Amino acid sequence: MSTNRKLLGASLAAITLLTTLAASAAPGVATGNVNVRTGPGTGYAKVGVLPAGEYVDVKQCQGSWCFVDRASATDGWVSKNYLAPAEGGGGGGGAAKDDIPFNFGVTVGPGGPSFSFGIGDAPPPPPAPPAPAKACFFKGNNFTGAQFCVAVGTDDPHLPGGWNNSISSIRLQGGAKVTVCKNNWYAGACTTYGADKPVMGSYNNTVSSYQVF
Repeated sequence: MSTNRKLLGASLAAITLLTTLAASAAPGVATGNVNVRTGPGTGYAKVGVLPAGEYVDVKQCQGSWCFVDRASATDGWVSKNYLAPAEGGGGGGGAAKDDIPFNFGVTVGPGGPSFSFGIGDAPPPPPAPPAPAKACFFKGNNFTGAQFCVAVGTDDPHLPGGWNNSISSIRLQGGAKVTVCKNNWYAGACTTYGADKPVMGSYNNTVSSYQVF
């Protein structure tokens, strides 16, 4: 491929991505099968596999890892080495430009998210600050419905009436873990989660106390 054609392809990919910033994502495509994890590193739990050719929305990158939003599977973090910008916005209709070095970046501030995208060998944008460690509890499955979030070190031996026996999913951030129990004062059956729980099985609508650590 000639240099001019490479530059033209790079420019088209950049224009496509810039038009998607209003949707708070940059379209990408998987260049190979890669594990999806709960955090930016191999030390985090595996929650699925992103197959080669699947189109995703890249929401955020930290170092060599990016958080991807998937249309019909579990969202999570994947190695940036397995992503390429998707010409045409994804959805199965575009071609991957996997021969163009690229980087995604996002910074979240008081005014909302600010995205950047680079093509070529320019240094990547500074990574977003690490997410604070916290746990968020939801009344609906798959992180839907009413919610509340608490920081690491928080515990509640007696959930208030509006939340007692009403938790159906839990999202963990920044390496937080949570122990939930079916009775007050951490009694009865208890279990500990170290990764997001979109569906809680036998603990669905049965949690009466918790500890976040």
